[in-house]
Amino acid sequence: MIAVIADDLTGAAELGGIGLAYGLEVELAMSVNPQSKADLLVISTDARSVSEPEAVRKMTEVSRVLRKMKPVLIYKKIDSVLRGHILAETRAQLKVLGLTKALLVPANPALGRTLVDGQYFVHGKPLHQTHFAPDPEFPVTDSDVLKRFKTTNEPVFVRNHSDALPDRGVVFGNVATLPDLQAWVERIDHQTLPGGGSGFFTALLDSRFPPKREMETPVALGNTRLYVCGSAFKESVDWVKKAVNSGYSVQYMPKDMMQPGALESNRWATEVVSSLQQRKPVIMAIDPVWVANSSAIQLRTVMAKTVRDVLNRTPVDELIIEGGSTASAVLREIGVTRLAPVQELATGVVRSKAIEKPALYITVKPGSYRWPPELELF
Repeated sequence: MIAVIADDLTGAAELGGIGLAYGLEVELAMSVNPQSKADLLVISTDARSVSEPEAVRKMTEVSRVLRKMKPVLIYKKIDSVLRGHILAETRAQLKVLGLTKALLVPANPALGRTLVDGQYFVHGKPLHQTHFAPDPEFPVTDSDVLKRFKTTNEPVFVRNHSDALPDRGVVFGNVATLPDLQAWVERIDHQTLPGGGSGFFTALLDSRFPPKREMETPVALGNTRLYVCGSAFKESVDWVKKAVNSGYSVQYMPKDMMQPGALESNRWATEVVSSLQQRKPVIMAIDPVWVANSSAIQLRTVMAKTVRDVLNRTPVDELIIEGGSTASAVLREIGVTRLAPVQELATGVVRSKAIEKPALYITVKPGSYRWPPELELF
């Protein structure tokens, strides 16, 4: 078994989809099932959406249980642009797993994301000048990795794959080209916790399994589709606006539900249910005009509770969720803790069967990734 510990659901699903392409049996879960027989067990901790102490607690607990299962490899999936409580989590995991160093390779040239001389770029643009910069929970103010993770507690390094590596600490690997990823795979030893993005994970699987299979033609999706858009990325916001202009049913969160302490209301759920019963795709979204004065936690909590109310009142075949934190909140509310990935519709966009709700398929998509043709509306 190979085990992955991810800090958000979309990242977990992305690696699960990669495993499918290698012919692996994949289980995606919110907690560890010690009896799992999967070839690839992917655990989504949702650690990116909680406080640092809570993130450390979650990572410690999951790492401890997985260590007892003795997988052949444990991989730490982090955000490809380094959002989250990465250092604190990694140090806690090294302690639990009895390892001396971590090798984190977040960049993926296939997606235009590179780390060169410790500077992170997205399609050649410094990270702090991209659309990732104004992230509401983890804003990016510098593209220099060492400056972003400046610490006085334990050493942090940036190295090329040809450099000598330290015996202890956290190493971020420079990556400019795809061959750099494979070169980093060869630097992993028995005292190293490997981690990073999807590109490094793909290189790891390439070193262990036959070549990836060609993507199969997706089966026909269900008729009743509910899109839940919780991402604040400009591309996502623009996609929702385009849906409005194209005549699709877009149900924005009512303004009075965005404020802390807002009373529970079924009004939004009623509007969504009414639209779904017309057998047309429905999009739930947050109007960007009102987002600035609202808490991210409040918004995704209200979104998740409303999705739960909708599913309790009308059948939905396909639940399509954009944004990892939103996806985790929704799954908790609807009582889904285990997913069986069945299709990688596109890079990072994975469709899964909900184990606890057999009639429901759930697709999750990172906010910064493109919609695949199967889910695009126009």
